[in-house]
Amino acid sequence: MKTNKILTLGAVLLMMTAWSCREESDALMGYDQNEELVFGDARTSFAAKFEVLWNGMSQYYAIWDYEKELGVDWDAIYDEYLPQFKALDQKSAVTDDELVALMQKMFDPLHDGHLQFFVTNHTTGSTVVCTPGMDRVNKRADFTQTTLPVSLQYYANVANGKIETDNSGNAIVMEHSTEAVALYNVFAKTPGQGNLWIKDKIQELENKASRTEMEDFQLQQLNNLRASLVQMSANNQVAAVINTYNNLQAQYSFLNIPGFDYIDQGFLNAGIDIKYALLKGNIAYLRINSFALTSYLLDEASNNTFNMSNPTTQQHVQAVKQVWQSWFDAIQTLHKNGTLGGVIIDVRSNGGGDMNDSQYVVGALVPSGYIHFGYQRFKRGTGRFEYSPLMEAHVDAMSDPHEVITEPIVIMGNCQSISMSETSILCTKTLQNGYFIGKRSYGAICALVGNDDHSYNYAGYIGVQGVTPVFGHVPSMASYTLDKKLIEAQGITPDIDVDLDIDKFKATGQDTQIDRAMEFIQTGK
Repeated sequence: MKTNKILTLGAVLLMMTAWSCREESDALMGYDQNEELVFGDARTSFAAKFEVLWNGMSQYYAIWDYEKELGVDWDAIYDEYLPQFKALDQKSAVTDDELVALMQKMFDPLHDGHLQFFVTNHTTGSTVVCTPGMDRVNKRADFTQTTLPVSLQYYANVANGKIETDNSGNAIVMEHSTEAVALYNVFAKTPGQGNLWIKDKIQELENKASRTEMEDFQLQQLNNLRASLVQMSANNQVAAVINTYNNLQAQYSFLNIPGFDYIDQGFLNAGIDIKYALLKGNIAYLRINSFALTSYLLDEASNNTFNMSNPTTQQHVQAVKQVWQSWFDAIQTLHKNGTLGGVIIDVRSNGGGDMNDSQYVVGALVPSGYIHFGYQRFKRGTGRFEYSPLMEAHVDAMSDPHEVITEPIVIMGNCQSISMSETSILCTKTLQNGYFIGKRSYGAICALVGNDDHSYNYAGYIGVQGVTPVFGHVPSMASYTLDKKLIEAQGITPDIDVDLDIDKFKATGQDTQIDRAMEFIQTGK
């Protein structure tokens, strides 16, 4: 397997002379694996943790020339911050907040949006997380607009006149969520089922003047279950909550509690919130909050991601398929009939995901083949400024037969549209009929790359997550626009900049950004 390849490279690197001018870095090491020579001291020393971070970044980071142009001096950062990390080693205890604050200051000058670091505080036993890009975006004035969930409630009300209806006068809207938290909330908050059913049933049994032996047993079991659920809800780790929930679901399945359904672990990483609506003027609207469609639309991917032998999981996967299929079918039919008004793809607050999803979103509207949306290069060689040549960057278009859409295509984004969302925006902007409406995007376009291509490119990981005392995910691939510009941390500027009216949204559910996209499609202005 690839482990041998990585270990071999690590051994070679250990014998090489460092390019760095730092005295402490007189050997270039393989920072992408759990080597005691690299990480041994870092288990008990903050200064050693700093050395791992600084040297790992020096070796694997893909945009040092961009940082230099923007005035970042990585060697000066070494001189400034090593003494501060050494000072932490002189303290008997260092709080997690102290460690995070120092890391944020250290990485704040850098511009890559994907950078993420996990460092163990050996004095507390906790692992702290530093995400410079998120810290930067949280300070933007338009960030508050992204904290509200995208909702179609206003548009599903036919009386508001913003949506098409079927032959029965019902709004043409479909939506489904498979996010693990959302599925748990269905159990926890839906009247007449799940947690509320348990509460009502306990009350009903307790109020009985006399109970049968079976009812006494049922009451006892319901009280035991409820106590376990209360204890479970005190845990703030979603994965642990879902695991405990599933164990309780199996343990108490004999109670036949409505809505107490198994939640597939696959939904923790591949959960998705998807919405389709046919807006007024036959505008086909699609909203996805994560690029995980491939896990639902391809049978092989579904089988690899989820426990498809479970009937509840099957139902959720099928429901996501149906929402996407309804959007796609509407576009095909309306375009053939000459009645399609346009298309809206909403990737606001979409954190990115699977590049393969391109074929099911923008790729479902363009000719088969691929979309050339920009350029890319990789970290090649051990020197800080050693990179591959620029190469064309492509994403796949749909290969199955489909209509080529000539009507206006609007993609909506905001400052929480990240990574694959930004790639989708760039793809849309390559089209003659493609437009970007909303707010400037996040600025994390340099894609994450793992250690898979170590024979050609240098790794995207510093350390091993959950194993080494330092772990960093460092993009080792730089992504450029079609005009060969790096816009990392800057984001993509919309063709039409429009705010979400927060007060109106909270009061009525009306979404002024969706309204502006509809207006543009209908008027061209």
